[in-house]
Amino acid sequence: GLLRSAVATARLAQPKLPSSLCQANKTSIPFVPVDWVFRYFPYFCRDRVRFMLRFQQISFFCGFGYFYLYAHTPYKADNYDHFDESYLYQYVRGNMERSGELEENLRIKVRHFYPQTEE
Repeated sequence: GLLRSAVATARLAQPKLPSSLCQANKTSIPFVPVDWVFRYFPYFCRDRVRFMLRFQQISFFCGFGYFYLYAHTPYKADNYDHFDESYLYQYVRGNMERSGELEENLRIKVRHFYPQTEE
């Protein structure tokens, strides 16, 4: 009744947003309003083709920089001691330990690429 008519009246009384503001997510550089780009960087946006080219370049380098400078952690998880071992691995390793095969494999295992001299 009364609540429904009040809500409908309030909806009609609200001003409409400008169409340029509604389209901003489709036509703008992230976090930078396009009108600021046109006002403060005239060389950047001399024409539509140049604007598109610069937009793609900036987007690419922002993504590249995010991935390699922020999100990419070198040598992360390079120590495999903390990873879970599968049940098959534990089963096979247990069988090899019981039969003595594991000690023999560890004895003949090569731990270096170049030949080592005895010191």
